[in-house]
Amino acid sequence: MSESRPYRRPIDPKWWWAPGPYRAYTLRELSGVAVALYGAVLFAGLICLVSGPMAWDSFLGFLRSPVSIVLHLVLLAGVVYHVKTWFETLPKTMPKMIVNGKQVPATEITRKAQMVAAGCSLVLVVIAAWAFR
Repeated sequence: MSESRPYRRPIDPKWWWAPGPYRAYTLRELSGVAVALYGAVLFAGLICLVSGPMAWDSFLGFLRSPVSIVLHLVLLAGVVYHVKTWFETLPKTMPKMIVNGKQVPATEITRKAQMVAAGCSLVLVVIAAWAFR
């Protein structure tokens, strides 16, 4: 007696790099790695701060190095892309917003959410600049 086996469609091993939504999805998910790496850099700084003045000074020296500056620029680009795509995904994942009997367009939700995030970031930069003056 033969077993029935379901048909399994062949999948290209590079499906994640195909043009269109798969590539956009892959890049968006990979940009999350930039967020995690920047978190690791901040955590390493915190560990150096707790470890004492010599460790903190060596961490600051690393931050001033050209390698660190390039790393931070690459991570900044990844984080900005991640934030941009996250806010573009936001209206697709939430229920429809109805204001005064009309549906709020997805672009307006994205734009306003980005403005709130930019405002909060600006407030944090101002607080940090004031604290470290």
